[in-house]
Amino acid sequence: MKRDILRRALLGALLLIVPLLFLTGRTTSSFDKSVIKPYGDPEAEAPELKAEGACLYSLDLDRSVYEKNGDKRIDPYSITKILTCYLILENGDLNKKVKITKDKYLDYTDGSHMMAIKGEQFTVEELLKATLLSSANDAAYFLAVNAAGSEKKFAELMNEQVKEWGCENTHFVNSNGWKNKNHYTTAHDMAIITARCFENEAMRELSDIREYKLAETKYSERRDYVNFFWWAVEDNRNILWGKTGSWDDDDCSIVLGFSEDNLNEVIVLLRDTMKKRSSDIEKLQDFSHKVTPGFAVAEKGDAVCSADVKGGAETETKLVFDKTVYAYPKSEKKSDIKVALDVDELEAPLKKGQKAGTYTVIVNEKELEKGTLLAAEDIKKGWFLSRFYISDKETIILAVWALFIIVLELLLTRAASRR
Repeated sequence: MKRDILRRALLGALLLIVPLLFLTGRTTSSFDKSVIKPYGDPEAEAPELKAEGACLYSLDLDRSVYEKNGDKRIDPYSITKILTCYLILENGDLNKKVKITKDKYLDYTDGSHMMAIKGEQFTVEELLKATLLSSANDAAYFLAVNAAGSEKKFAELMNEQVKEWGCENTHFVNSNGWKNKNHYTTAHDMAIITARCFENEAMRELSDIREYKLAETKYSERRDYVNFFWWAVEDNRNILWGKTGSWDDDDCSIVLGFSEDNLNEVIVLLRDTMKKRSSDIEKLQDFSHKVTPGFAVAEKGDAVCSADVKGGAETETKLVFDKTVYAYPKSEKKSDIKVALDVDELEAPLKKGQKAGTYTVIVNEKELEKGTLLAAEDIKKGWFLSRFYISDKETIILAVWALFIIVLELLLTRAASRR
């Protein structure tokens, strides 16, 4: 009798153990960090550029990732004006009226000017627009004089600022970039200056203005202006802000910032040509993706986690990103990339490409990008046990196991009865 009880207890235990093996160990929705792969090659072959000096500066890494003659001293021309505008925005009253004390535009008849006439008055904001957008040399001059008392003193402020930023090969003698043998910068220094100046939100907003008007005065009719920068780069992609400069068609400069696929960079081109400048910009935009070290968090279609599917012939599926996501942590370490997943409750039938949840990529503790998790395969409805996350295949195995236990019980019962 005791043997029968023990035997039945063992058979019952066996009957329970196998189903428990199927029901335990259900999948979780944690991100598979092994899919994060290094991206970008600092040794990538650089494109041929017409510009004599060039720099790609990563705003994400806060350093240069490519330079051509990066430390060669070259005339900056009107890109000087970004520092002038930055210093005014950081310290000036935009509503203050500035009286024009002389017809300074006469000194700049070979360059850009707003033709500010003696006796006119403009606000600091109006002079800033003329300086940054239409590159007016006379407007930059009057901003400097109003801020520091003289252009020379303002240039001293400019030099103090760039030294503070670590720019050792830059020296300014005026506020507008008018050619002077003692007025120079380098592609490397100018990239730092550009990056720092456009950290100022007001600078970015000012640069984004495409056109503006100055009201009629008793000295002049209404002035209509366009932003020279956007005219120069209108065919280029994902550009956010910047400034042009030129002495003639064969001696041009430009600085700009662009953002593409979570890559944020500054481009500086010095002593380029009007004809080749746009081409050089496009080459460096393409090259920036090849040379800047970062990570592909997941390629589009990469399986990033597994998830349960209720009621399916298969009760588990892989989930994939809806797009390729790149990240450039400042530390350049994979460990600073985190991915949070929010997986939906999935139920069969499930179609490949069906929304299955969302993901959030976090870099340096800041949200970088959100996207959609997609089912990686079709899953049909399963048998009745699939509602308990037991697949059709597992159901067959369980049925065979149950049959085996029944047969075993019958054989053991018969053997016991013979005794």
